[in-house]
Amino acid sequence: IIIENVFYLPGLGRLIFQAVAQRDLVVVRDVVVLLVAAVLAINLVVDLLYLWLDPRLRAGRG
Repeated sequence: IIIENVFYLPGLGRLIFQAVAQRDLVVVRDVVVLLVAAVLAINLVVDLLYLWLDPRLRAGRG
């Protein structure tokens, strides 16, 4: 929210803050699900990159 205020870029932080203030639980739920899905996708990509880049993980397979 701080970066959004400094650069005046409304984003997910402001959206979820306004949704909580207005008690719009559907928007809060959707934003949380979106953020969780993004974190899971990033974790999957990082794990696959580790397998591809680190030869110790390929040789041992576990």
